[in-house]
Amino acid sequence: MKSRFAVFSLGLMALSANATDINVGINDDVLSADVEMNLNKSANLVLGYIYSDDDGHAVSAAAHMTHNAGIHHFEIGPKFSHYWAKQSQNGSLVSIGGRYSMDLGSNIALKTSAYYAPSVLSFGDIDGQYELDGRIQFQLNPALGLFVGYRNIRLQYDHRRDSTFDNGFYIGAAARF
Repeated sequence: MKSRFAVFSLGLMALSANATDINVGINDDVLSADVEMNLNKSANLVLGYIYSDDDGHAVSAAAHMTHNAGIHHFEIGPKFSHYWAKQSQNGSLVSIGGRYSMDLGSNIALKTSAYYAPSVLSFGDIDGQYELDGRIQFQLNPALGLFVGYRNIRLQYDHRRDSTFDNGFYIGAAARF
């Protein structure tokens, strides 16, 4: 039993040692946070959480293959999400998509993401989903950045009206370790 706990603890320490970015965003109704861990130079894992006063909360885990091409950075892969929605039905889904960022110079970067889950990859009461996010980030120093962004998450249902889980502007900070 002690050896299992030691192996589990070492595994958690190894994951946290690779944690590179922590992002926290906020507006009047929504708080979001994610942790990005580099698995190697061409793959990462992103764990996320969103809490909305009006709409509920969601957790997600995404695994991306990454590619750097000068000022461009691409990430493509699946994202598992589970929604506990207040105004509509709960459910899980596997979306397909990714993230893109472009260094604009002068410590400014454009960062976007887009994910789509068709009905065949949606479970529970959810019949589909799309998520769009875009932000401009200013890097104060190598370890700290500030950003302003806009996010839209829409949940689709078969026998109910579609629901917007999050739709609005937000501000936030990004820390790099």
